[in-house]
Amino acid sequence: MEYLLDFAPLIAVMLALYGLLLWWRWRGDRKEERAHFDAVAAFARSLGGSVVDPAAARPWSAELLEPMRSETDGLVNQLGVASPGSFGTTLDFRRDGWSVRVGEASVEKAADNGTRTAHEHRVEVATAPVTPMKISRRVHGGTNFLGRPLAPGNIEAQGGELVREVPVTVVAAGGGWHRVAFPPGPFDARFAVFTSDPAAVARGFTPEVVEYLLAQAHSLPSPLHFEAGLVFGTMRERIGPGHTLDTVDAILGLLERMGVAPAHPPART
Repeated sequence: MEYLLDFAPLIAVMLALYGLLLWWRWRGDRKEERAHFDAVAAFARSLGGSVVDPAAARPWSAELLEPMRSETDGLVNQLGVASPGSFGTTLDFRRDGWSVRVGEASVEKAADNGTRTAHEHRVEVATAPVTPMKISRRVHGGTNFLGRPLAPGNIEAQGGELVREVPVTVVAAGGGWHRVAFPPGPFDARFAVFTSDPAAVARGFTPEVVEYLLAQAHSLPSPLHFEAGLVFGTMRERIGPGHTLDTVDAILGLLERMGVAPAHPPART
């Protein structure tokens, strides 16, 4: 016992240093979060918009797609989740006559040195009702768990589980969910499109729409959801004025070429 007492001062110093390190990290995180919030608020003001009250900071599509799906879906991801996904800073603005909401979400994941915070932000646009649909970039050059190249019909090659998952509104209506059969070519090789009405959707993909999608693929979320008077998609980073506005404008440009009309935001918050 006396032996341990000899080390008591050293242990006390080590605990104090560890506590100081935790406090310093917490202080740095708070400072970083404050700076990020101020930047997002300034971004909202520059667009004539505002940051949403925290009590209402949920996507309009919250009931259609849970937060941080890419980080929490599947057994392996679930095992690494240290806390549930949650919604964070959200802003509303009008852009060329369209109502837009952009909101962040985050989740704590286990890491070698403790935990890490993964982020995403979701861009939503309020539209007149359109046929339910998801547009996803296809994956080329990927391999399965055995290391073999993905077949064209593989779910991952078509953009992942989410694009083939039937939307909740389609399930509620008892509808089906089918991949649109586009003619072989650059668009079919680059995108997979699923919908409840393939014929109607195929008619809407005019040469102008197809050309635009091919040109803007890098700026659009994947998958891009069309459901319940909303068009929305998530990007795997925090809100940033440059890339976020590029995404918003890419979505609006697509909607205009598809002949989709703007609408008021949904009543739900």
